[in-house]
Amino acid sequence: MFRLFLIVFYLLLSSNLQAVQRFQTNMSNSSWDVLSSPIQCEMVHNINHYGNARFVFSSGGELAFQLHALEAARRESVASLYSVAPFWRESRKRELAQLTVSKGDMPVYVGGNLAYRMLYELQEGRHPTFHYKDWAGFEDDVYVSVSSVNFHRKLDEFKLCISNALPYGSDQVKDAIVHFGSNKSGLSRNQRKKLSEIIMFAKMDEEMKIDLLGHADARGRRIYNRKLSARRARAVEKYLVSKGISTDQISQKALGETRPVASNRSLSGMKKNRRVEVIVKRE
Repeated sequence: MFRLFLIVFYLLLSSNLQAVQRFQTNMSNSSWDVLSSPIQCEMVHNINHYGNARFVFSSGGELAFQLHALEAARRESVASLYSVAPFWRESRKRELAQLTVSKGDMPVYVGGNLAYRMLYELQEGRHPTFHYKDWAGFEDDVYVSVSSVNFHRKLDEFKLCISNALPYGSDQVKDAIVHFGSNKSGLSRNQRKKLSEIIMFAKMDEEMKIDLLGHADARGRRIYNRKLSARRARAVEKYLVSKGISTDQISQKALGETRPVASNRSLSGMKKNRRVEVIVKRE
């Protein structure tokens, strides 16, 4: 009888242990890394067997916190965000917010004031912790903790990156129009200057795509004008590539004289039509 009691007790104990999943990085392995560029600053913390947590600041935007999971969330649910103090402090836990858990490999996204609050909690040596039900059976309690250990070692570097970030992001980069001389396909120095901003952001943001639409005025035969507009588009592409932009980011199309923006009956109008439109978009 006593043996049967022990078996039942062990099964109950095992069941209770399996009902809680905890993901955190121990003190000896806890680290933070900073990834810096003029358009984006990231402060990343790996969480053992779960994925990573990261603070992200994009130029022209605001601070955000992202929780990335190795196993994508299969359903939407709700999570509680707590700030947990180390075991030697009296005030162990305080609730910060109720959040939505989204489907996909980034189940939690926090922006604005709450992201800054999490940053401050880490500065105080506390551990932001998320609590939600597991995505498979929606039965187990899941706890994901972001460790403050070694956080201060990288915080100043992260703040410096933010202070040096550009005042606006790649989503605000404007399209450009490059003009050419009559029957010419070479880029002048002044026309190259129009591309400097696009070049700077495209080199740092591989998701930025550039469409080149070549045009010509109506002088000459249509077949020749189409070939001339193609040479103009290729000239712009060649210049962009020479400045470090990948060819995978660039597409081009020759339109010849088919899309004028001004009348071809005047010299000023033809001058406006001899152009390549540089159109920027993000996928």
